[in-house]
Amino acid sequence: MFINNSRCPVDIRKMFSQNKMQEIDNIIDKFQEKHILVIGDVMIDEYIIGEVSRINPEAPVPVLDTQKTEHRLGGAANVANNIVSLGGKCTLIGQIGKDETKEILIKKLNDKEIRYFLIENENIPTIKKTRIIARNQQVIRIDNENIIEIKDEEADKIIEKIKENNFDIILISDYNKGIITPYLMSKLKELNKKIIVDPKPENIEYYKDTFIISPNLKEGKEITKEKDINKIGEKITKNFNTKLILRCGEKGAYLFEEQETHYFPTKAKEIYDVSGAGDTFMATLALAISSNSNLHESIILGNHAAGIVIGKLGTSTLSTNELKKSFSIQETKIKHLSEIKEIVEKLKNNNKKIVFTNGCFDILHAGHTHLLKEAKSLGDTLILGLNTDESINRIKGPTRPINNGAERAEVLASLESVDYIIFFDEDTPLNLIKEIIPHKLVKASDYEESGVVGGDIVKQHGGEVELIRLKEGKSTTNLINKIKNSSNNKL
Repeated sequence: MFINNSRCPVDIRKMFSQNKMQEIDNIIDKFQEKHILVIGDVMIDEYIIGEVSRINPEAPVPVLDTQKTEHRLGGAANVANNIVSLGGKCTLIGQIGKDETKEILIKKLNDKEIRYFLIENENIPTIKKTRIIARNQQVIRIDNENIIEIKDEEADKIIEKIKENNFDIILISDYNKGIITPYLMSKLKELNKKIIVDPKPENIEYYKDTFIISPNLKEGKEITKEKDINKIGEKITKNFNTKLILRCGEKGAYLFEEQETHYFPTKAKEIYDVSGAGDTFMATLALAISSNSNLHESIILGNHAAGIVIGKLGTSTLSTNELKKSFSIQETKIKHLSEIKEIVEKLKNNNKKIVFTNGCFDILHAGHTHLLKEAKSLGDTLILGLNTDESINRIKGPTRPINNGAERAEVLASLESVDYIIFFDEDTPLNLIKEIIPHKLVKASDYEESGVVGGDIVKQHGGEVELIRLKEGKSTTNLINKIKNSSNNKL
């Protein structure tokens, strides 16, 4: 039996250009014009939330005093939910049982104005994953499922339904619960539509010759039996004739295409719950690609979106305003000299302590983030002087920087410890320090205090030079040498 709802619902280098926000807004605004087809395993995520204050006298286990129960769209349904939350249109195809959970699922799809075409199978339950939450901590998860693959004739019905509509892109959300079969995938490929896939390793062979495959790092390792990221990328792109976006959670994502590799750091913030972050990334990626955003921009948008939802409990979504705001917050941190001088004046008038540090920050690593966090702790506002590409080229040589100014600024602006960023084109930040006159001038402890550029000026005005102890072995040069050695070993 099929249940159908046909109601209508509703270049990295350019990312920090003068018109950046308008460019991003234009891409996001196009989301509302796009219709994404999501095919995958649908489920309900149930959250039983309460408090634990006593131990069961019958057995040494905690007793949960239930405060509330929540139901959310999960699996492929969460991908669809993210698409409509971002303003796009979505049709969802999946498999359900004939039970009470089905009714919860359908009501939520209707409430969200998600179109759907669902195969009802009385031999399976509608998948439900129940999470017990005590004081914002997941205690246990209970899964209710029975995996049965759809029949070829059911797959044919799905293809017929797809041909009745016009979709901008097909997104496969595979949880290996029965909806995705080799036969269905062969028929989908015949439609000559772009297909992007969030795969399960068990089914990876199904996805040869699709446009993009995007597993997480754990799945990439399972697929290839490799631990090295470059080897994972090489094997998947070669063996399956596809572009690969390897999702690495809070560490960002890697794009492998045409024998090139690109790294995209995620939006840096505290992680609260990673549930559904991959779904949010995939939904945003599909909308961005459909909106004629290039792959680099699309991944950056996906990273930002995922970075927002990991700050929320459970499978969550975000709005277009939240996504736009995440970029505007970063943009406001990057200032011209005239703006910085005005900010500094206001801060000093309000008796705020200004901290300044500087550097190339070519490949951001743990040593950098430690330095910046410690620097921020020394005052109220941290201003970061960032060498321009031309400045780094003169200082470090023709092969540097590895990452251009826009990329470096984007990563640094996402850090909570950094309040403002200003580029300087000279070899040293001396002129900048003369303009700012910070209360604290911070450098790493591999400098002698007497050798810190601008230190004498800061001291003349009553300020101090602070040297932060480095994390041992953490440096950009070490990272680059490690990469070179790895590449040489590979050859």
